[in-house]
Amino acid sequence: MKATIDIPDDLYRRVKARAALDGRAVREVAIELFTEWVGVRESVTGAGARPLTGAEWLARWEELGAETARLGIDPRTTREILEADRR
Repeated sequence: MKATIDIPDDLYRRVKARAALDGRAVREVAIELFTEWVGVRESVTGAGARPLTGAEWLARWEELGAETARLGIDPRTTREILEADRR
């Protein structure tokens, strides 16, 4: 199934850059995030739990996106990275 979603430009660029560094497509990353989200929700809520509201779903999605962005950014400057690699 194809779906269109609106993602902030800055977040998309960071996700795309990290996916490229991992040799993966953004599509693969999105599928992984959706799969994890569904798995987490099922294991936490169990059968018969109420579905998430749109606001709850969006908040969780934003948390996952922020976590992905945080993990994908190296706070060091390029110079620091190169110098560390030379050691």
